[in-house]
Amino acid sequence: MVALFHYLSLLNLVDAVVTYYGLQNAFITELNPMMDRLYQIHPVLFMAIKISLSVFLYLFIVFRRVPTSRMIKGMTTLASGFYTIVFALHCWWLFLTI
Repeated sequence: MVALFHYLSLLNLVDAVVTYYGLQNAFITELNPMMDRLYQIHPVLFMAIKISLSVFLYLFIVFRRVPTSRMIKGMTTLASGFYTIVFALHCWWLFLTI
């Protein structure tokens, strides 16, 4: 589980940078309505929220409070899979536009 929390946190940080770059240069659009709204309010707010989410995951690791229930394991595994696909799409779209 700790490895999945590390993975999700790092993937979120890298995705934040890739997405920010794509949005700033008008290569991509943000399809997540909540994240799009945050970006429209201010790009720094978008980045702050993304970074905060990663820090939040790392706090679980640092304080040795990573949940171990089957439900959390399943949700974390599912989130990792979906987020990997989303990140791959972001990278592919950027690759096509550059």
